[in-house]
Amino acid sequence: MTLAIATTERQAAIDDALIANVDRLARSQHDGRRIALTRACDVKVERPVFLHNPLVPAKVLTLIAGRAGVSKSTLSIDIAAKATLGKLTGDWNGRPATVAFAAIEDDAGMQKARLQAAGADMTRVLFITVDDTRNGNTVSTGLQLPDDTATLRDTLREHDVKLLIIDPITSCIDGNTDKRDDVRRSLDPLAAIAQELEIAIIGILHFNKGAGYASDKVSGSHAFRDTVRSLILVAKDDETGECVVTLDKSSYTPQQGQSYKYTLAPRFITDDDGERMEVPIITDFAPTDTNVNEIINRNITGGDTTARAADNEVAEWLTNYLAENGPTSFKQIAADAKEAEGYTAKQLQHARERSTAPRIITSKDTGYTGRGRRSLWQIEQQ
Repeated sequence: MTLAIATTERQAAIDDALIANVDRLARSQHDGRRIALTRACDVKVERPVFLHNPLVPAKVLTLIAGRAGVSKSTLSIDIAAKATLGKLTGDWNGRPATVAFAAIEDDAGMQKARLQAAGADMTRVLFITVDDTRNGNTVSTGLQLPDDTATLRDTLREHDVKLLIIDPITSCIDGNTDKRDDVRRSLDPLAAIAQELEIAIIGILHFNKGAGYASDKVSGSHAFRDTVRSLILVAKDDETGECVVTLDKSSYTPQQGQSYKYTLAPRFITDDDGERMEVPIITDFAPTDTNVNEIINRNITGGDTTARAADNEVAEWLTNYLAENGPTSFKQIAADAKEAEGYTAKQLQHARERSTAPRIITSKDTGYTGRGRRSLWQIEQQ
């Protein structure tokens, strides 16, 4: 037995028109976007270019990460000073380069003192600030990304800058650095500038506290690690006082995983008022078999110590998160904590229960209209 469905000419015409309309709408949504194919044989192969081989490749964004006080900024200043003198071990060796600093935590005077102590050619150093004019008033502010991307690109091109250092890079990111989308919205255009201008860009970033695998300690969203093609880790050995640098990630050299050690030595300079001042410089930079992962876990010994450090780390993250975001549902906090740091719901709950100053409390979410009851976590107001 067969089933025949009668279709009138009018109905068929309506169906055809409907299909044509759906096809037209689909095409209109993709106007301006077409898939382009390039044969591999037509792609030009170019060797990697290094500002400082193998640590700092050109055309990409490099992050230098470590805990506070381990000389991350001093390392970047040493690289910059050598760049201005043409003394780096890369493609700019023998070719003095102009460098630019966007530094928030240190004023220009202190930056100049540290560069001077490192022997930099000051005529090749530029300090970046942004003049924001609104309602007839001009205020000097720090770099903000992605808002300042176009202006930054034009400025770097105009002055033939070969190295840009942003210290710390989290200071210029517009949004929540624990959120992947906010981080990528700022860093992707920055990486594109490095590629377009064929320059090196270094961003300084902090480690979280506690033990664990070194590259997992980079503060903020995993997008920091995912976006960059070059990641340098720095730690200070409590036993020897030496600093250790590990090339943790690099897409451009087989020397990924190579580590170096150096020491900090005082150098005395005279300020513009004739006063003598002491500034740290890097000395005795050399390869080592010790890596940063070993250092940060050796420095934290004993199970109880490690556990307490981990608890304090989660509590610190949670407090900072709520201070920035205000009252937030636990579901959202747990999702952001897992993405940013890999913390579990149990760790967060334990941190809230142990919180004292400030104390983290829960309250009813009066704006929630779904089934059941939902609570918000927030910092108790004193």
